[in-house]
Amino acid sequence: MPAHTLAFFQRFKRNMIMRIKMSAVAAATAMALGAFSTAANANLVITEYVEGSSSNKAIEVSNRGSSAINLDANVYKLNLYFNGKTEVGKTVTLTGTLEAGKSIVYHNSNAADEFKIGTASEITWFNGDDTIVLTKDGAVIDRFGKLGEDPGSAWTDPNNADFSSANKTLRRKASVTTGDTDAAAAFPNGDQWLVFDNNTSDGLGCSGESACSSEASPGILLITEYIEGSSNNKAIEISNIGGKAIDLDASVYKLTLFGNGKTEPGNTETLTGTLEPGKSLVFHNSGAEDAFKKGKASTVTYFNGDDALVLTKDDVVIDRFGKRGEDPGSAWTDPNDANFSTANKTLRRKANVTTGDTVAEADFPGTNNQWAVFDINTSDGLGCAGEAKCDGSTTPPPPSPTPELGPCTNCETLTPVADPTKFNGDIYYSDVLSGDFDKPEDLKNALSTIIAKDHKQLTYGQVWSVLTYADQDPTNDKNVIEIYTGASISKLDNQQGGSGTGKWNREHVWAKSHGFPSKDQWGYTDAHHLRPSDPGINTARSNNDFGECSDSGEEVQFNGSGTGNYLDKAKDCWEPRDEVKGDVARMIMYMDTRYQGKDTATTKMPDLAIVNRLTTSEEDDKPLIGTLCDLYAWHKQDPVSDFEKNRNNEVYKYQGNRNPFIDRPELVRDVYGAACNDDPNPGLVVEGDIVAPESVNESTAYTLDASKIKAGENDTLTYKWEQIVGEKKTAVGDKATLSLTAPKVKADQTFSFELTISNGTLDTTKAVSVKVKNIPLDLKVEFAGKADIKEGEKTSITATVADAPEGITYSWKQVSGQTATFTANGLKLDVTSPKIDIDQVLAFELTAMVDGESFSKAVNIQVKNEEEPGWTKPKSSGSLGGLIALLLPLVWMRRRQS
Repeated sequence: MPAHTLAFFQRFKRNMIMRIKMSAVAAATAMALGAFSTAANANLVITEYVEGSSSNKAIEVSNRGSSAINLDANVYKLNLYFNGKTEVGKTVTLTGTLEAGKSIVYHNSNAADEFKIGTASEITWFNGDDTIVLTKDGAVIDRFGKLGEDPGSAWTDPNNADFSSANKTLRRKASVTTGDTDAAAAFPNGDQWLVFDNNTSDGLGCSGESACSSEASPGILLITEYIEGSSNNKAIEISNIGGKAIDLDASVYKLTLFGNGKTEPGNTETLTGTLEPGKSLVFHNSGAEDAFKKGKASTVTYFNGDDALVLTKDDVVIDRFGKRGEDPGSAWTDPNDANFSTANKTLRRKANVTTGDTVAEADFPGTNNQWAVFDINTSDGLGCAGEAKCDGSTTPPPPSPTPELGPCTNCETLTPVADPTKFNGDIYYSDVLSGDFDKPEDLKNALSTIIAKDHKQLTYGQVWSVLTYADQDPTNDKNVIEIYTGASISKLDNQQGGSGTGKWNREHVWAKSHGFPSKDQWGYTDAHHLRPSDPGINTARSNNDFGECSDSGEEVQFNGSGTGNYLDKAKDCWEPRDEVKGDVARMIMYMDTRYQGKDTATTKMPDLAIVNRLTTSEEDDKPLIGTLCDLYAWHKQDPVSDFEKNRNNEVYKYQGNRNPFIDRPELVRDVYGAACNDDPNPGLVVEGDIVAPESVNESTAYTLDASKIKAGENDTLTYKWEQIVGEKKTAVGDKATLSLTAPKVKADQTFSFELTISNGTLDTTKAVSVKVKNIPLDLKVEFAGKADIKEGEKTSITATVADAPEGITYSWKQVSGQTATFTANGLKLDVTSPKIDIDQVLAFELTAMVDGESFSKAVNIQVKNEEEPGWTKPKSSGSLGGLIALLLPLVWMRRRQS
């Protein structure tokens, strides 16, 4: 192992032992390098990088080994990191098989035609200061740029004045056959790249240093889009994603529908004509809306979400959609993607898929889902391959900047879901305003139910638009206000990549790493806690908790001036400027209240909780944030402003729910006041406690004595004793001392009481419990009567019970001996003894019962066998006599039986 790598591991180990919280850059670097193995596929290499004018950008990955690479056998990814960040910005997964000497190219969808080799991908949204890392199962196998560093406008080489990662085409030298696996090392690392002029494209598609030959790749036919919308809005698209035209008449190409798990072909469409590279065929349902009527009407679109489609060439499967021979019910779904469904969705083949799925009976969509999901009735991608929508033109858009659409750069104009002008707070919060809540948590749960009811989940892209409305500068409708700097900045300067200087991005006030790191979790896109922020200040805040740290931290600078925000890196504490402290508090309280863990199945959100402390580094991924009572104080210090009220209305307009702590600030005290020594319902302060026995026997008198409890010197106290049974309370006394008699109980039982003490203005409650012990029933029973009788003889046994309790009942039963005839009446037992073969004892048991308890006592009756006439007991002598004695019962029985 290289010395510098060994040294890294040694430092990494020491850091882990010391439990030092790693910075974001160090964490990402450790992840990448810790996973690195020189044995990771050494033949897959980034071989060309094009950073040209406007959108002329492309990246090429080649197999420089001697054998094919099955890209589906492992997870190969290209990851794009913007502006020195260590969080992945864009990712593309490599799939299929890459033969030796062959290349995969990704280009920008808006590039000039000569750069449109391979597949359009957002991985090409780079500028000269961004980093690209190639990984296999998370291990770095090659890189371009230095992870965690922003070089300014470009990386350069002091040994080569011509080298630049901006406005150049760079090709990997043919001598480089293994990747550069240290993503955090200086870049460029040695002399590995040849430099070509800006906008050079003739080397894309082949891995060498020279221009590629003009020989195009063969045509490749794939199913590229599937639409199963409402009613008859159904369509299927087939595209040629290869480099040569396909003569569809040279072979028999068919698209066949297999309905409801059948293996017999259903409706079939035969493909004819010539399909040029990059072109598509579309078949639509004749009853679809006009937006879906691309191409040709065909009965092959008579599908629902549970039908399979198979594309064949001369009856050989070359692609498929769904699993032939399986009926999934209503639709095929993906356990790894809750949004994926073959019903009520538009699905487009991911741009990185370059070969067909040729096993029609394999599971669908399989472990490597090849489909991008769009909302029901999305039709704007029909007629062109790729994940993006079609623009309807035959030539790509011009490279010059296009006019901005929507309220910010690449933002959509949203449709409102609620009307703030018609909002009525008394109705919206009626369940809370009319409710009676014993605990703050009960009130918070009720609020959570209200604000969850009409909450519409936004996409992360839609959040951009909402912020332009919600955080609009009141004095300039073209700008938004940044939360931590207070700066007014153009709405169009939302950061879309590249350097964040002079831009704004989206700050998660409740740091997303604290409980909801995924975009499909509702809190990730909840606009009530997302605010415009300067990217540099956003990075400085990181995921630190909120707390008072201006005394111990350093003031955060912006454009050379202090911002009023303070950061204490040692404590991981962030204190925002005074003007937004209340805003921050009420946003955090909203998140704590909205996400109570009650609708996790829908929101995929844990139960968020504000704690009254700064969380530790070990808790960074927990759904916790601090500091509660600092936030509570900030809420009181910085009341609700008109800006916040307007912001609440605008978020409500597009998200459908509200922040109750902006609408009704008094609720903050009701929910959080008691936890921060500001109880909205203060109690009477008293000293002393109730004197009570821990336990008493049933039927025993006892007292609960509160006479030693004192309040203010001049307070006259009143008392109200209540017995608590389940959720009910029953008044049982109004004096300081409560005299009671323990009831009869069948088993030990605890009785609870609550005492309310009042001075006429304030009151307080105290609780006490007493265990009542069950005393088992114990009676003194005597039996009288003849208890020594002969077989067949009658006798009567009479029991006497001393101090018998009222309501007692008696019963008799025989418990041993040969069954006798008997009758019982109360304490009297009449028995007729049975005929017996030998002397024996008959046992009878008297059971007394009262109040569910019982006491039993047995009496024995000795019954003697009568000898038959003419039989004399033999004399016994020695062993013979003993033997005869042993045989006597048998002889006797035989005599009796005769």
